[in-house]
Amino acid sequence: MNPLFSKLYAIILSVCFALTPMEHLYAKNIPQVQFITHPLPPFSYIHNGHLSGFAIDILQAMMQHTQQTAKIEMYPFNRAFQLINSQPNTALFLLAKRPEREVNMKWVGPIISSGVYFYQKRHSELSLADLEDLKRVRNVGVVLGNADHTYLDSQGFTNLSTDKSQLQSLKMLNYGRVDVAPMSELVMPFLAKAADIDINSIERTSIKLYDSTLYIAFSNDTTDEAVILWQQAFDELKTSGRYQAIYDQYFAQEISIAKH
Repeated sequence: MNPLFSKLYAIILSVCFALTPMEHLYAKNIPQVQFITHPLPPFSYIHNGHLSGFAIDILQAMMQHTQQTAKIEMYPFNRAFQLINSQPNTALFLLAKRPEREVNMKWVGPIISSGVYFYQKRHSELSLADLEDLKRVRNVGVVLGNADHTYLDSQGFTNLSTDKSQLQSLKMLNYGRVDVAPMSELVMPFLAKAADIDINSIERTSIKLYDSTLYIAFSNDTTDEAVILWQQAFDELKTSGRYQAIYDQYFAQEISIAKH
């Protein structure tokens, strides 16, 4: 099994930073939030037994401004999404902000955005131009319960094949178990590396599902004061240049993706 995903459950990270006395007093009055994430390189993954990734680094930097001791747990996406909808004072990161989700959660961000396209095996004989064409392929690989799954299901797709993670969806595409799979342009190269798949064996089609904007989503019962505190922490990362430094660490080197 790939070492990035050798452990999916109960990976806990406790972080505590020092702030000014005034910030510390304010943060002490904010309810503790439990953070949960799901495996999605380069945003969040397990490396040498520890949680790593762009989203993890962003959250740790935000903690410097909140004086919150955070417990982070990683679950498959569908389980994580169930928890954010059922467990109080919980935050899920990163999560696409979609119309059907917007009123059910409170949002901090936007953290990052990218286009979601359908990918297929290079030299595939499929002729694909739009979503209607995709309804006629053998099957479309999606992550159980994620935004792509929900949206395509709402559009009448009956040929969806679900997996627990996008890494697994990409593997199924590489094995020929599914014909196409939607993935973020930012995520796909990292998934290919994690799965030890030659990126040149997979190509992007011309079909764009949508632009996906990712946030930290808080359960609806989280106090507005807590959400404001975390938003202020993120805003400070942006204005201070810390966000850009973390972003460049992961994404500055342009990765060429073969297009259909």
